[in-house]
Amino acid sequence: MAPRSEFQARVSRSCGNCRAVKRRCDRQLPHCGQCIRTHDQCSGYRDEWDLVFRNQTDDTIKRTMERRGPKEDQTALPPNCKSSPLPPPGLGSSHDELGVNYFLYNFITGIQSSSRGYLNYIPAGYTADSHYPPMLVASMAAIGLVALANTTRQPQLAKHARAKYSEAINQVNAALASPTESVKDSTLMSVISLGLFEYVSDFTSWARHVRGAAALVVARGKSQFSTSAAFPMFNQVRADMVAVCMYSGQPFPEDLYELQEEASRHMDTTSTFWRLGAVATKCTNLLWGVRNNRREFPWSSLLEQATVLQNELQYIFGILSMESGYTASRKPGGDPAIFHNERFDVYRNSWAIRVWNNTRILQIIVCDSIRYIVIQILATDLVPVIRTHMELSLLDTQEILSKLSKDIIATVPQALGVIYSASERGHTIDVPSDINGSAGYMMTWSLYTTGKSSVMESETRQWIIQRLQDFGHNAGITMALELVEDIITIDQGADRESPILVSGPFKR
Repeated sequence: MAPRSEFQARVSRSCGNCRAVKRRCDRQLPHCGQCIRTHDQCSGYRDEWDLVFRNQTDDTIKRTMERRGPKEDQTALPPNCKSSPLPPPGLGSSHDELGVNYFLYNFITGIQSSSRGYLNYIPAGYTADSHYPPMLVASMAAIGLVALANTTRQPQLAKHARAKYSEAINQVNAALASPTESVKDSTLMSVISLGLFEYVSDFTSWARHVRGAAALVVARGKSQFSTSAAFPMFNQVRADMVAVCMYSGQPFPEDLYELQEEASRHMDTTSTFWRLGAVATKCTNLLWGVRNNRREFPWSSLLEQATVLQNELQYIFGILSMESGYTASRKPGGDPAIFHNERFDVYRNSWAIRVWNNTRILQIIVCDSIRYIVIQILATDLVPVIRTHMELSLLDTQEILSKLSKDIIATVPQALGVIYSASERGHTIDVPSDINGSAGYMMTWSLYTTGKSSVMESETRQWIIQRLQDFGHNAGITMALELVEDIITIDQGADRESPILVSGPFKR
């Protein structure tokens, strides 16, 4: 591979305003000191991930085609496809380079990336100057290639993706058979990454993979938290397990909960994402309790638990508003398939969208649980003052659910890459673009939960059904097609009383 300097010049890290007037930027955070001094609104800094991984897919393809010659089958990107960064050294084939590029550029979070990337379990130490373990390379290449194959309609790439997936699975199995290799961070990273590949299969395959990742986390034991890489990986596995448990109608695993308690002794438990994950495990158990309550517990007791969780989530919303707020906007005449009711919200980056929407998902779960519980209580004999209180609580909950659903839907345009981040506001793409590499993965569960909400109007639910079907047909996310069947059933009139509690493969 040619030296990096052959492909790129030195890139300025100055803010946009300082670059425009060619002045020295002090690069202070959160805003440049020069902009503060001149009372200008700082436009922010370039994506640090782009400064490490340059946008060089076209160069990679060109060099690949030159090596392979005109007689071989050539795989290229369409002109409107987002390109990917320069791959790390040590990769073998051009398809490895292309797949890893696409994965890093579209799935891994940059500090200020706008419409791509929402994962953080691969630590910053893995950069373009680092050596990737072969197993992790194969995992990332498999995911990148299958996402690229699906979004660009290239079956040849899908064939290579399957081959890389098989290679990665074999390497993972070999690592798991070794007492020393099985507990390495790179092994768990590979296992988590391969879980994304299962999105093109079905929920059962993905859930089985998530449970395997959770078992590996538990097997790694308490000592794993001696490395900083363990925490984002644990967060990812915990988040995936919450989704599996909620959909399958199961409580959160006790052994993973105990490991969460151990992890909390080694990290800042006041961080928003950690606090959110801890609340998510409680929401999972609340949902399980409500689903399976046969009057063993008074509904008033479950209502109290739900109210406590609702207050905790409201507190997290308050923190998010201060740390990573968003701006609500409108696009009159925008494509209704993207801008529902012409609304879109602008976030700092896709990681912010993920955290906000994860919080909203949990709040929807809790509010629908409260709604269901209150309905059960209202069916009993109550004194007038208590009945009035319950009825008002039901109205308040329905208003909250309506707002949460609208807020999630308003994140779709930026997730699709049709609008940019807050620092790039004013720039939109008028022509709908192809679904980017991570949008469907990031938005599937958010839209699924929203579509199942008990207060969802049929027109909006139809819009969500169409988006999930787009993820399935246009981005190859088969699981979205499986999940959307629940929403279609609800829209046709079944499970209207509390669909969030009874839909899914394990109905009460």
